[in-house]
Amino acid sequence: RVLAVQCDVTDRDSVQAALDSTIERFGGVDIVVNNAGTNKRADEPHLLSDEDWRDVIDTNLTSMHTVTSLAFPLMKPRGGGKFINIGSMMSIFGSPYAPAYAASKGGVVQYTKSCAVAYSKYNVQVNAILPGWIVTEMTDEFGRLFPERYAAIEGRTPSGRWGQPQDLAGTAVFLASSASQFVSGVSIPIDGGYSVQ
Repeated sequence: RVLAVQCDVTDRDSVQAALDSTIERFGGVDIVVNNAGTNKRADEPHLLSDEDWRDVIDTNLTSMHTVTSLAFPLMKPRGGGKFINIGSMMSIFGSPYAPAYAASKGGVVQYTKSCAVAYSKYNVQVNAILPGWIVTEMTDEFGRLFPERYAAIEGRTPSGRWGQPQDLAGTAVFLASSASQFVSGVSIPIDGGYSVQ
């Protein structure tokens, strides 16, 4: 069963409406994947406008808090649930060209830990997935703009390739399943070994 709902995760009322539709259709909320993301680039951090900074932080991090703060009270009376927050390898590394993105994704890791500590007593597990270099529309544009860097990333990755979206699926399924009942507060890099070098 699938329900498609258009939602602006930076707008609390829109998030509440999406949750209301979910409850009406499925009877409750058990698993939430916080996956909204955007990026704004600048040649150096001080050149990023305040407007672009706020847009990235609001979309990537503040929305996660908004969704979580509305969804957690729905999980609590059901006896538990799962939050899977999507970070990035920029949760680990800095980026001179994407300072707001790196800051927001670093915040995802700490927010995940904070919620895990708070919600574990309610049988709610909160974990994060940190995708590495994955082939997406956003990285396709990066490849067109910086073909040498694109190739260098592939060469630096121990697995010798860029990731595909399906490379994230197994970890997401595990974190959403009962197999991860005793796993909470962790951030798992899915990056072909990129972050261990």
